[in-house]
Amino acid sequence: MLIVLCFTASAGVTAHRSTDSLIVSKIVVTGNELTKEYVILREMSLKVGEPLDTIAIERDKKQIYSLQLFNKVDIDYTEQENRATVFVSVSERWYVFPIPIIGFKYRDINKMYYGLSLLHQNFRGRNEKLAASAVFGYDGWFDLAYQNPKLTSDDDLFLRFEGGYHHVRNQNTSAGEYDQKVSSASLSFGERQGLYLTILGFAGFNLWQIGDPQPGRTVSPLGIDRFLTIGGMIQYDRRDIREYPTSGSFASISLVKYGLGESDVNLFRYGVDFRGYQPIGSGFSICERAFGSFLSGGLAPSYLHAYYGYFDRIRGYYSMIMEGEDILGGSLELRYPLFAPRYTTVAARYLPPEFSVWRYGMYAALFADGGTIWYRTDQVMSTPWYAGYGGGVHFLLPYSIVLRTEYAFNQHGNGQFVFGIGASF
Repeated sequence: MLIVLCFTASAGVTAHRSTDSLIVSKIVVTGNELTKEYVILREMSLKVGEPLDTIAIERDKKQIYSLQLFNKVDIDYTEQENRATVFVSVSERWYVFPIPIIGFKYRDINKMYYGLSLLHQNFRGRNEKLAASAVFGYDGWFDLAYQNPKLTSDDDLFLRFEGGYHHVRNQNTSAGEYDQKVSSASLSFGERQGLYLTILGFAGFNLWQIGDPQPGRTVSPLGIDRFLTIGGMIQYDRRDIREYPTSGSFASISLVKYGLGESDVNLFRYGVDFRGYQPIGSGFSICERAFGSFLSGGLAPSYLHAYYGYFDRIRGYYSMIMEGEDILGGSLELRYPLFAPRYTTVAARYLPPEFSVWRYGMYAALFADGGTIWYRTDQVMSTPWYAGYGGGVHFLLPYSIVLRTEYAFNQHGNGQFVFGIGASF
């Protein structure tokens, strides 16, 4: 197979004078063989009839790329008198195919799962997501999900449905390992307001079955909890590139009610998550995160506890499982591009064109993590804090894949290698 690589830098817009005197007269979109044009225009702050803002060009390019529908996005413009024609060029990804699933639950190499998913990332060319999956191995599952980010052309309402059956091993540390069978279905409905603000509500049904009922595993002494959930979330997302941000901000506030009087389950969970990404010059960016999740109400079964060591982790204690009902944490990270994201054009005889453009880059990072976790019966001020720090190299790969190789120390000076998938936050 003949493969030719052509390298191009991920430079910004072609050099033009920055001016507010130009009015956008037309926006021309090319390269979108399947994707509807409105999907792309929806992400742009540049509008026909408004002044041309050259700063917005670069921001819009990153906003469109963050849809994760395209390998590459370019925006340029031409001018005639006081009118500007904006050209948006995209290189589409491969959207629909059976995907072999293989991975490691909680990023633990001893907890491997495998299976197959039928996925359409851009159903009907409207950025709709349609997926069905069957997975075996550690914590296998069967799932069906559909997401529509824009129900009609006249609104910014979105809808998501998901349902499935999961076999889940317990996460809690003191009860020994036991199996949980979980059936669930949920429906989310919300509205996107402008480019960055999203408001949503959701409702769902959950059924947890424990083969060996014991106190604390379920609220019901019979080992079966059936309950409804309702909740809502407000989210503000102004990150530049969502797969690996280096500028912008993110904030979310959520509330979930477990049980509506039809069940013994009767709990509220409140969550907050704030993130900031600030360029400080010479390519460096300071990135920070603060988050918390807090439980109130009645008896909390172990499957509604909070944990460190699964999805949230403290580097330096990366594989240590810590359990509680409330959790608080934060991270600070300094990111520097060893080489900034750039593009490779691959001319391969047997590759579809959707795989011909690759985006890649590499960053060095220094980090510090900290957090604590506790039960509602604990004295919060006396609960221990855990902290870690270190550094590493992060690899940005095609199709929005991020791999992290890091070395971390905890506050006692003990070190460990960390291999992570996805940006730390």
